[in-house]
Amino acid sequence: MRTCRREKESPLKDSEKIAHRLLLLQGVHFSPADLESIAAEIEDLDRIVAELEEFGRDAPWISLQAQPSGKKA
Repeated sequence: MRTCRREKESPLKDSEKIAHRLLLLQGVHFSPADLESIAAEIEDLDRIVAELEEFGRDAPWISLQAQPSGKKA
């Protein structure tokens, strides 16, 4: 069974993950409004990734190349 990337991550709260990511930008100066905007965008992207991972688990995937009928493989 394949586990998704998010299940393997450390058990940090979402706000702690965002704070950690923002610390990577240490020395770069942002206004409070910019920081709020960046944090909101990161939260949105995390939500999108989680939805796509769920979709990927639930959606059937073709495992072999499909050939049009009448064509040789």
